[in-house]
Amino acid sequence: MLALQKAEASIEFMVFLGILLLFFVFFLGIVGMNNNDISESTVYTSASNILNTVVNEINTASRIEGYHREFSIPDSLPNGEKYNITVYNNTELRMVKIEWNKGKSITENIDTANVTGNASAGNNKIENLNGEVYINAG
Repeated sequence: MLALQKAEASIEFMVFLGILLLFFVFFLGIVGMNNNDISESTVYTSASNILNTVVNEINTASRIEGYHREFSIPDSLPNGEKYNITVYNNTELRMVKIEWNKGKSITENIDTANVTGNASAGNNKIENLNGEVYINAG
């Protein structure tokens, strides 16, 4: 009878450990998903800030004849990932787009179609010469 009680206690203990292990794995999965969401949110916010910096510089330069300024944007996003900035400057598409991580992107409109050049990671030079905005040109 005593051996049966020991065996029953061992089985109950193993079941308890199994349930505890499943709970622990589930908990780690939830924490991992939340950590990934936080990381993606941080990257998106940083990309949005970079985009706003470029758009504000272009819009300011387009309004002030003779405007000349150097500005800097980060070399990479918080996760170390590189990004590309494209200025669309025709009458149909007047916007700036930042792209990263295989197709993730944000766009924002600009006030002028008279833009030549593109902003890039690091130091940039922008100027307004005779109503034309030049970015890193020359």
